[in-house]
Amino acid sequence: MKKLVIAVVFLFATSISAGELTEKQKNKQKIFHAVSAADAITTIIGVSKGFIESNGILGPSPDPASVILFFVVRNVAYEIVTPMIPEPARNWFQNTAIGAQSIVVLRNLAIITN
Repeated sequence: MKKLVIAVVFLFATSISAGELTEKQKNKQKIFHAVSAADAITTIIGVSKGFIESNGILGPSPDPASVILFFVVRNVAYEIVTPMIPEPARNWFQNTAIGAQSIVVLRNLAIITN
């Protein structure tokens, strides 16, 4: 958790800015946040059923408050970082983040529904 806090502090300290997000990119931000919320919910449900969390930052059995705090901090960092990414790479970054997050949610759903 200490490393995460340090990373967020450095993100706030930077002055790099690549520009405003397009409407499509703003929509991708919303999709990422929605999929992240699904990840947080499925994580909390899975841990409450006795499953082990595989996120090294959260640990094997995080309490719901820790899960929510982790996702809030991570998503705030995502909101700060995304506009800093140069335009040619920004869509790739967003698509990769949404795809990876979606895979995690699908895996969580597969685990908690069996």
